[in-house]
Order: sequence, then structure tokens, then C-alpha cells
Amino acid sequence: MPARSRSWSEWTPWAYAIIAAPLVLLLVEVLRGAVHDFSLVRTQMLHAELTQLQSRALQRAKGLEVLIKSHDATTLPWAQTRGESWFTTYWSDLRPAEHGLYSAIVDDGGQIVAHSDSSKVGQRLGSSWYEQKVSDGGPDVVWTQRSPLDGDRQAYDVTVPLQTKEGAIGEYHEGLDGGWLEAKIADRQRGTALHWLWVIALVGSVDAAAVAALVSVASGQGRMWRILRGQTRQRSRELSQIGAGLAHEIRNPLHALRINLHTLRRSFSSRNPLPEDQLVATIEESEDAIDRLDELMRDLVQFTDRVAGKAAEVDLAHEVWATLSLLAETLQHERIDVSSRLPSEPSPIAIDPVRLRQLLLNVLTMAQHRAGKSGKIDVQVDRLNGGVELAVGDSGPALAEEQRNGIFEPFQAPAETGSGLGLALVQVYVEEAGGRATWDNGAAAGRCRLWFPLAPSAPKGGHL
Repeated sequence: MPARSRSWSEWTPWAYAIIAAPLVLLLVEVLRGAVHDFSLVRTQMLHAELTQLQSRALQRAKGLEVLIKSHDATTLPWAQTRGESWFTTYWSDLRPAEHGLYSAIVDDGGQIVAHSDSSKVGQRLGSSWYEQKVSDGGPDVVWTQRSPLDGDRQAYDVTVPLQTKEGAIGEYHEGLDGGWLEAKIADRQRGTALHWLWVIALVGSVDAAAVAALVSVASGQGRMWRILRGQTRQRSRELSQIGAGLAHEIRNPLHALRINLHTLRRSFSSRNPLPEDQLVATIEESEDAIDRLDELMRDLVQFTDRVAGKAAEVDLAHEVWATLSLLAETLQHERIDVSSRLPSEPSPIAIDPVRLRQLLLNVLTMAQHRAGKSGKIDVQVDRLNGGVELAVGDSGPALAEEQRNGIFEPFQAPAETGSGLGLALVQVYVEEAGGRATWDNGAAAGRCRLWFPLAPSAPKGGHL
């Protein structure tokens, strides 16, 4: 007897298992995200408050050091310093900040010599006065409870050494109300938990609806799943590539900004500041880094926002000529020889004019960087295969096959084009206009080829 084919109902349990598995994994990932965000709220809030506490304590400690030095009290015992009128005035004006518990000075022997609560003066901290160190706050922040500094209350204590030319003279302490901060963190975490409960409920509902709907789909859905999986892999690869490229492109200007800020800080705090021309150069370099980050963010928004532009009939040859005119001064400065062959008759295409100008600028900038100083660029516009082709060649080196295959992908251009998304945007805009972007290793005339269909109103004449 011929084997009986199984009915859909017999496959239903397996279908449920196969379809539910990725949805359950999605729910698990959502739960992991919720747990991560819950922990992240605490880390971020604790870091922010402790950073503010450290900054305030450091500022007050430095101010105290300046006063001690200015009154020649670096070698005086604290018992005498505490009685000086200038110290009394300074200390009486020093109030704990909002939600702060205390401000205190401890001498080298661990004795409290000044405290916002005068009843605690004279007590000693001992060798283990704190409960534990706070890893998120740095080595100078500890968690205390029932210590001589805070009494019976919980506190985050930050310590700043008091230094003079003669050496260390004690420590400045400032405490933050630990109960208040923990309550604030808990309140924020409750809001985060509520948000994620809604997300989990929504994801769970979607999962259930998806399982019920997908199980009833016919066997032909296999092809659809293959297409979706391919698109998911492509999108995942693209996002991974964008992430890696962004990390590289952002790291360099941020590193330059960090170095420049460090240089400026040292200059302003040093007795031998940098000359004015070096300061100006440092600031200008920082502005360039900010401009680069701004350009990267602008191109990234344009690349990820795939909203179609407003197409209009544009003469490609005229726009190429206008872009070359815009870049003429820069190209002449670098002694780059530019040859162009543009048709006398109009070459109308249908595309968003703003996007056309941007993609032309990106392609020609790419050629400029590849050609280098004293290099050559060749630009041609021709009627071809019922459309118009722009071919931009340069005297740069030939690309390997792997580079050619990925040149229009994000951050894969072999030469600097600004943000690293220049040629990726070119491909997006060309395909949006119904054209195609390719790269070849032929003669100098035509390494980058952009083909556009003629505008609907244009005559279809031309040559192959």
C-alpha cells in the first residue's frame, strides 16, 4: 500500500514547537533586557550622584587648601587652625549640600577635627570605620553605617586628601544620605519595571497571536520564511557592519577631543600656558572633530531613514558640471588634473535634486582622495542602454575583488570619503531612482559607474 501522507493536523504539534521556539527565545531576550535595564538604572544613578559628590568634595577641599596656604597655616596643628577666625568663617559658611549628611575634616591620626555637627569633633574613625568600598564610585567612596561621621544613618562617604607643600595634613570627608539615594533608585527602578511589564505583556501577546496565526498558514509559507531569514541575516550583517564602522569612526574624533581638552586644562592650570597660536590650533582641531561627528550623525540618519525623496526631472550632465565647478578650487589646490566629457544634449533623469547633488559630491570626493595630489580624475556622462551613465575614474590603485564587492557597503570605501557612509548613500539614492551603482577595474575612465533610467518625458534615443 502506498504510504499515507500526513495531514496538517498531524503536523500541528511540531509546527507549534518549531514556531514557538524563536518566539519564546524572543521573550527570554526581552526578559534579559528588562533585568539588564533594572540593573543599569541603579548603576547610572549611583554613578551620577557619586560623581557629583566627588566633584563637590574636591572643589571644597581645594578651596580649603588654598585658604590654609594663604594664611601660612600649613604647619599649624588643627587645634590651633580650627580656632582661627578665617577658618571659623569658612567652616560656618560650609553647609552640606541637598541630601548631604555632613562635611568633616579628619587629621592624620583619624581624629575628627572639624564637622558640620560640632558634637562629633574629637571622635576617632578607627581602622575599619566603613562598611564597604563602592566599586562604581571609585577608590575614594565608601558605604558607611553607624560610623563616628554619620552617627546611626547610612551614608556614601567620599574622601579627598588635603595636601600642602609639606605633605598630607589630613582628609576632607563629605557624606551623602544613603537612605535617600537608595529610595530614589528604587523609585526609578519601579518605573523601569512597570515599563518592562508592559513590554513583556505586549511581546507575550504578540507571541501568542503569532503562534496562532502562523500555525494555520499553508505549507507554501516555507518559501516566505526563507526570504525573511535571508533579509534578517542581511539586516543583521548590515547593522553589525554599521556598528563596527561607527565605533571606529567615532573613536578617533573622541580621542582627539579628549587629548585636546586635557591639553587645554593643563595649559590653563599651568604657570607656563601654551602660546596663543597653539591654543587656537587646539580649539580648531577640536571643532574639526565635532564637525566630523556631526557629519557622521547626519549621514547615518540619512542612511537609516529610507524615506523616498521627492523626484523631479534633472539634467544629470548639468549637475555634474555644477559639482565639478564647486570642487574646482580644491582640486586645483591639490594639482589634480580633471578631464570631463559631458554631452551637449540634455540628459534628464528623475531623482530628488538634493540627493543627486549629494551623491555626486560623494563620488567625486571619493575620486579626489583616491587620486591624491597631482593625480587624475576622468568624468564622463553618456546615453547608455536606454538611460544615462555617469562614469568617474581616477588614477588610484585597482581594487581587489573583495573590495569591489563591498565598496558600496557602509564603512567599506577604500579611501576616506568623510563619514564612511558616502558610497553607501550613493547606492541607496541611485537605486531609489531606479538605477544601479557598480565598480570596475577598467581604465581610469569609469571605475565608479552610476546608471540612471531616462526621465519618462525624455526621448529614448541614444547608443548602446
